[in-house]
Amino acid sequence: MVLEKSKSLVLGNLLQRLNENLRKEAQQFYKSQNIDFEPKWFPVIYVLAQKQAISIVELSQEIGYSHPTTISLLKELEKKELIGSTKDAKDERKRLITLTDKANKMIIQLQPLWLIMTEALVELTDTENNLFKAINEVNQNLKSKNLFDRMTAIKEIKDNSTATTKENSIKVDQVTDEKLIEIAFAIRRQVFVEEQNVSQERESMDDNEAVHYLATVNGLPAGAARYRKTEKGAKIERIAVLNTYRGKRIGEAILLKILEDLKDESKIFLYAQVNASRFYIKNGFRQTDNYFLDAGIEHVEMDFIK
Repeated sequence: MVLEKSKSLVLGNLLQRLNENLRKEAQQFYKSQNIDFEPKWFPVIYVLAQKQAISIVELSQEIGYSHPTTISLLKELEKKELIGSTKDAKDERKRLITLTDKANKMIIQLQPLWLIMTEALVELTDTENNLFKAINEVNQNLKSKNLFDRMTAIKEIKDNSTATTKENSIKVDQVTDEKLIEIAFAIRRQVFVEEQNVSQERESMDDNEAVHYLATVNGLPAGAARYRKTEKGAKIERIAVLNTYRGKRIGEAILLKILEDLKDESKIFLYAQVNASRFYIKNGFRQTDNYFLDAGIEHVEMDFIK
């Protein structure tokens, strides 16, 4: 069924369907025992049997129904002559609901049936995921924070996330303009030469053979990279992100852009700093057994898995 594919969203419908099935079966059982009793009356009758006399407001709170729903049930029970009312001795303005003699006699017939129904329901719900326990847990969760508040909080988080994404607009371009290439070089120098103590000569080696990339955030330079075509395959190199922009998925955006541009290449590989290998694994690369030192930093060769 279509709705079965989205059980979380139709939880209310599923519970309503279960409730309707249980009510139907319970009513059939009452009729088989020649008792004119509706399952929906049970909460009211049961509470009144325990409380003797109770106000409509208190009854509504006890059974967990809204005031209008409680009034509607009371009208049905009054027509069936199962309830009556008296004035509260302490407050004549307050109406107290009580059971009639007819109802008390009916309860004597109902009590053994309720025990049988309880036993059947326990058997029915005695599963690995106990229904009663689950419902109680959900009700406790609702008491601690209702569904409306939960949905509102989640929406605020998503709205803030969307606003942040819009605020930090990431753009990655393959660059050929000399000025933009120089900006990319400057970012790489900051990361590799200044921060990691790689020699300038080593860092810029083979730049004239490479295709260069520049990443910007809201139009401001944030990261850079390059790739080269080698005899072994397309080699991605020099992915660098300025310290200010780290942790904002700039490196991932750069890598994905280059991979998209190299999608027709039969082999794509890179030499990753070992401490960054998890980043590349997450983005589709696999480590090889080729570990080595480059500029005093431990590296590992990694292949892209298509």
